[in-house]
Amino acid sequence: MNVKPIQKSSATTKVIEALYEMIVTGRYQQGERLPPQDELARQLGVSRNTLREALNQLSAMGMLKSRQGVGTVVEPPGPNGFLATLSSQFLMDPMSVREFIEARICIERTAVRLAVDRAVEEDVLQLKSILERQSRAIAARDIVEFTKLDAAFHLELTRICGNRVLMKFLQTIYDMLQRFIGEVSQLPGAMEDALRFHRLVTEGLAAKDKDLAEKEMALHLFDVVRRIESNLRIDLKAESMCGFNLFRSAPNTD
Repeated sequence: MNVKPIQKSSATTKVIEALYEMIVTGRYQQGERLPPQDELARQLGVSRNTLREALNQLSAMGMLKSRQGVGTVVEPPGPNGFLATLSSQFLMDPMSVREFIEARICIERTAVRLAVDRAVEEDVLQLKSILERQSRAIAARDIVEFTKLDAAFHLELTRICGNRVLMKFLQTIYDMLQRFIGEVSQLPGAMEDALRFHRLVTEGLAAKDKDLAEKEMALHLFDVVRRIESNLRIDLKAESMCGFNLFRSAPNTD
């Protein structure tokens, strides 16, 4: 099957878009094996590394699967189908970043309240362990490690809340926002502020104070929104997001 070569700019994203379109339109059927990577990369006019990154992301979305001795095949619709659709919308429309962030805010505010009810001592200790590692990452100015631990903290909270659906949604949202989170972490004071909010959320969890934990989580996430808007020059229309009044009334810590 011949496919139209794509432009070099934003190559990985464009490969994902091209393959996604071929899958949803039936050019590649469920269970069908994709061409070998060398051939597919040549048809798309990209490097194997670019193609490999795209295939990995589509696999994470549940649309492809690598089978030993067979190659990469198109997966049938399953529990991840809806999440894959959400992910593809993000890739097709960068402005949907706002909607993903708003969804994250709604999910995490709910998850943290459930976590307060369901957390046991071991859960609090696990969160504190992550906080200690984040502190060490800040001291070492290791942004990559800090970003990984940031994800670990938030996903651990959703694990503690005991709702696997919320955790799956948050994982997908977090994957889609990873680029922005990494860029925000590089901004002056961003890692320190994130750690401060994480500690306050953990204190609320340990004290079984749902209102405190939810408030600090909301303030933390809106702080991320503010940094994206002011430093990355992306208008997220934060003032219309759910619960923004809580952030607007909070003191600016800059």
